[in-house]
Amino acid sequence: MNRMKLWRIRKGSQEAGRQTQICVWAPEHDADLVHEICARVAEAISRGEDLRRSLTPQIGRRRTIHSQWDGTTLRLEIDYPFVGPWWSMLNIGGRITGSDGTHIELSPEEAADLKDRLSRVCQKEIESWAESRKLLGHVRDNTGVVTAKQFLGRTAAKHPNRHADETAFAANEAKIASAITEAVRPTFKQHADDNSVIEYEGLSGFPSFCQIAHRKQGDHVQFALIHMDHGGTSPTNMFTGLATYMRQRFYPDVDAGQIDWYDVIPKHVDGALRSITINPVIMQHANGIYFSPTWSSASSDNSEDLAAFIKGTIYHLPCVTGAAG
Repeated sequence: MNRMKLWRIRKGSQEAGRQTQICVWAPEHDADLVHEICARVAEAISRGEDLRRSLTPQIGRRRTIHSQWDGTTLRLEIDYPFVGPWWSMLNIGGRITGSDGTHIELSPEEAADLKDRLSRVCQKEIESWAESRKLLGHVRDNTGVVTAKQFLGRTAAKHPNRHADETAFAANEAKIASAITEAVRPTFKQHADDNSVIEYEGLSGFPSFCQIAHRKQGDHVQFALIHMDHGGTSPTNMFTGLATYMRQRFYPDVDAGQIDWYDVIPKHVDGALRSITINPVIMQHANGIYFSPTWSSASSDNSEDLAAFIKGTIYHLPCVTGAAG
């Protein structure tokens, strides 16, 4: 059988599952590692999807991200490569970005300073947390998540409830997810009959919810997705999917480009905010499907009238009365 015929047979068998085969070249000395990484990234299950999502920011950078720290509204990224003489090497730089439009590119010295300060703060807080629970220096490995040999040498068989095989591990993961789901359901049920609250499937299938506020303004529609306390996966992380569904549900006859979208975070949801934030979200679309969202911190459409309309939706829930900010 020639190679072209074999390729066509394989391609036909893969199309049913909406998968395709790719081929990449890798340095010979790292071929096995690259193969293992690519196999994990390509997994069709949530583990592969989550990994692809975590790696996506790397695609939009001309440097590789070495490490990052997330605050409430600000994020720090430190970049590879290391530069300088071997006895005094520094990360080449980094940046601070924020939901308010902040973007600060850092010099190697500034990146090193922030990296050192945050590392010391993290060390202090992690150590304090572990000490307060008398866990520092102890082994508590009752999940079996870590499989790297360098860790197994220190933790294997040291915890009687460690889930070693894949079946036991999967069962335990399901048990953890179920317990969390049941814990948050009472919070959701208090809003279940409110038309401004929608439930959706968040990351890894986690039940999530948010508020919506929408109205027609001339030949356009204004549609806001509003974060809620203990809402699971935030609307920000599911924006394109939610926007596509909301349009199909409420405005199927309105062109996707005629709907103005807003990502809204009330003050009571994020204590670091001084007031409600209403960020316009611009998305590309095709055949009614939204994709490639970009967030803006400033817009002429973000009027007092729109803010009052959105606050009115937030205020009417008893648990947030007076807290919309």
